[in-house]
Amino acid sequence: MRTICVYDNHIEPNVFIKNIIGEKTFGEVILKRRSIKDKFFSFIKKQLVIDEVLELDHNWQIDALVNRIRYDDDNAHIVHIFSNFIFLNEESMSILLRKIPYIEENYLYLCNGMPALFAMHRPNEYCQFLQKYSSDLQNREIYLSHNTNTSFEPVETDIFYDLGIHNNFLQYISGGFDSRFFNSVKGDEFTVIKSSEDKEKIKAEYQFYHLLPDYMKTWFVMPYHYQEGDNSASYEMERYHMTDLAIRWVHGAITVEEFKQLLDKVFHFIQIRQEKQVSQAEYEVIENKLYLKKLDERIELLKKHDQFYVFADYIKSGTRYTTIDKIVEHYKALYHEITDTMDKRFVSVIGHGDLCFSNMLFNKEADLLKLIDPKGAVEEEQLWTNPYYDVAKLSHSICGRYDFFNNGLHHISLDTDLLFKLDIDFDNTEYKKIFRNYVENSGFSYMAVRIYEVSLFLSMLPLHMDNPQKVFGFILNAIDILGEIEECLKK
Repeated sequence: MRTICVYDNHIEPNVFIKNIIGEKTFGEVILKRRSIKDKFFSFIKKQLVIDEVLELDHNWQIDALVNRIRYDDDNAHIVHIFSNFIFLNEESMSILLRKIPYIEENYLYLCNGMPALFAMHRPNEYCQFLQKYSSDLQNREIYLSHNTNTSFEPVETDIFYDLGIHNNFLQYISGGFDSRFFNSVKGDEFTVIKSSEDKEKIKAEYQFYHLLPDYMKTWFVMPYHYQEGDNSASYEMERYHMTDLAIRWVHGAITVEEFKQLLDKVFHFIQIRQEKQVSQAEYEVIENKLYLKKLDERIELLKKHDQFYVFADYIKSGTRYTTIDKIVEHYKALYHEITDTMDKRFVSVIGHGDLCFSNMLFNKEADLLKLIDPKGAVEEEQLWTNPYYDVAKLSHSICGRYDFFNNGLHHISLDTDLLFKLDIDFDNTEYKKIFRNYVENSGFSYMAVRIYEVSLFLSMLPLHMDNPQKVFGFILNAIDILGEIEECLKK
């Protein structure tokens, strides 16, 4: 007796969830570098009771699915699960599946009254049911109505979580932010609690807000209730029921028009940041510290890692550079070519310090932008930074597609010339053009922003050695950006 699992990924998300994930299906939703579908398939393929797994992504696939199943053993069992329902406990789900081969009736498993899964014990009957109700499979009435020729035994279960409910989806997608190892982020429907063993960092994030000029505070989520214990510190914030921009960006849910609306807000923030005049010498100290000295320190730290030799071999054998030092050397040559000749305003500004998409909440309907997780400061002097730094961080997400690396959405392959090639399945060409216009209309050098962006990717290498593919992706991306800058300078 066979048991066939059908993963139904053709249920359309509602308009509120589409605003977050664009045209993607529930199964294509990505959290912590894996899609919901990938996680499900990894689980289901380990279940010995399941003999075959089929996927239903579109209505036009139903005839092919029916033809595949219709002539199966009449005693085969079908378990049909909807992709907007995830299970909270693998063991409970395994127990449910192990019962399927023994059923002699059709069962409907309900989560808070909504169909999450149904099981049928005759393939032909399943095929007829699927063809008749394919567009209405999550309407519980078709399973319980006396007008249908197929009857189901309803079972209410608590092992599923319905992502089709907007607030549930927000809790799921925003509860999975990829916090660094020293951070813990918890909360409920109303508040977020951020804690860490790194007490100095938590205190600096908390103090940052309270050191800001009053007119800049409106851009940030206010931290409150700071507490410090023997081993950790924490603060609370109001929970905004919005996802960070990185989540929507990697799901392709930000249209060009919304992108322009977002940049209107972001560059208004950049323009109104408090600034102060500094001497040329003071300006260059900060500039060198951020884009040269920090890079040198991080590269030396990278070289001390016990796996660095692997990256050194990859760079030598699979790129047009022989060593990491040659990449840095090329970066510094372009850096000086650009920055030594550009016009500079010798000012410092109060900056966010990490203005990337994962630290930005944006609601287009309300035209509301809120910034989270600033770099931090415990005294007023630590608020000030180079005026380009926030813009380079923004470019990091837009032009450099940093958030795709964080979500494992990059691929490395060998090109025809046997050099490593980086692929990211997202065309940001139009977004880059728009961003460049905003950068230059705001008085910044686009080439300077891009070269500073390279330093950000290279400086992060030793901080992500727990994910080697990500680190090598950063290296290849930095190489690609250097090539792009070089081509632009020739024009």
